Amino acid sequence: MKTISTLIQEGSKLLSSQQPCLDCEIIMQHVLGVERSFIIMNHADQVPAEKELLFWKLTKKRAERYPISQIVGNREFWSKDFIVNQHVLDPRPDSEAIISTVLKYYPNKKQKLKIADFGTGTGCLLISVLSEYEHAVGIGFEKSLEAYKVACKNVEKHNLPSRAQIFPKSWAECRGLFDLIISNPPYIKNGKLKDLQAEVQKEPRMALDGGVDGLRCYLSIFPILKKCLKEDGFAILEIGEDQSDIDKIIPSYELAFQEYVHDLAGMKRCIVVSQSVSQHVILE
Repeated sequence: MKTISTLIQEGSKLLSSQQPCLDCEIIMQHVLGVERSFIIMNHADQVPAEKELLFWKLTKKRAERYPISQIVGNREFWSKDFIVNQHVLDPRPDSEAIISTVLKYYPNKKQKLKIADFGTGTGCLLISVLSEYEHAVGIGFEKSLEAYKVACKNVEKHNLPSRAQIFPKSWAECRGLFDLIISNPPYIKNGKLKDLQAEVQKEPRMALDGGVDGLRCYLSIFPILKKCLKEDGFAILEIGEDQSDIDKIIPSYELAFQEYVHDLAGMKRCIVVSQSVSQHVILE
């Protein structure tokens, strides 16, 4: 039998990822069912034969450029652990800009917000926002039945079934009025999909494909915002590089552009939209 450290070293030689050793550590943690601290403190321990076989099986999947989160079945987002599989978009740190923007626009965490999440995927956005506002309630719309199942599992995992409900429907089915609408819709031009990293190409295409110009989903969301966003409410939507001038088309939907929010790399990451210019607020 080989030791933990030997297997991690040998496994990392198979990988072409940016952090091969870290990937192998994560796989080993998953195989042994332990925390990273255990790996560090017990690196000389021998790994049982059946666990070694599983380690190599999963490491070979990583060598085939499957995302590490799909391999181990979970991903951290906003300091929380979410169930992930091949049917949902991998939660990414960039999307945390949506949560921080919500906190900026709604500083009162006791507020009884009513929230809608369009294209909820894992449910990471809705669940993370609800975790910050104990009196808030929310609904998520996810038309992929397989992704809907993952979101429901995450709602249960985070003990939120009394405050979060997921519908296996398109956001076009949204009814009622909401204080806050959040979304990370597909926004990559379909002509660029072939150029994405191999790991990203193994994620569900419907969660990535934003149509010919990358605007398809936004053009379907804006009319719903006009119908379902409260007069004093805000919509916070993630955007990519192909939506850097999207503010110019918002007035044609009788909506008001509030601001762009930049991520840590200085890229425009979110757009904030409201019903009218008169409710614009300056927030430091």
